[in-house]
Amino acid sequence: MDEFQSMVEETKALVQKEIKNKDNGPDFILEKQLYLILEELDKMERIRDIHLFHQYYPKGIADYSNPLAIRLLELLESYRELQ
Repeated sequence: MDEFQSMVEETKALVQKEIKNKDNGPDFILEKQLYLILEELDKMERIRDIHLFHQYYPKGIADYSNPLAIRLLELLESYRELQ
């Protein structure tokens, strides 16, 4: 498994953890947004080309103090470097 694949799997696990613990998560992240993020992670994993698929994490997730948001931004940077 390559580094990008590992990052995707780890990020998916974080998102799924947020879904399972939705009562303890931040109020600004909706469950629907988390499911959309999982869909985008699947597409990023499959397509692996920023020119063919450009992700759109929900804007509400961009709280830079949230560990999931930080991880999503790190993954996006890695996705951009695949080219």
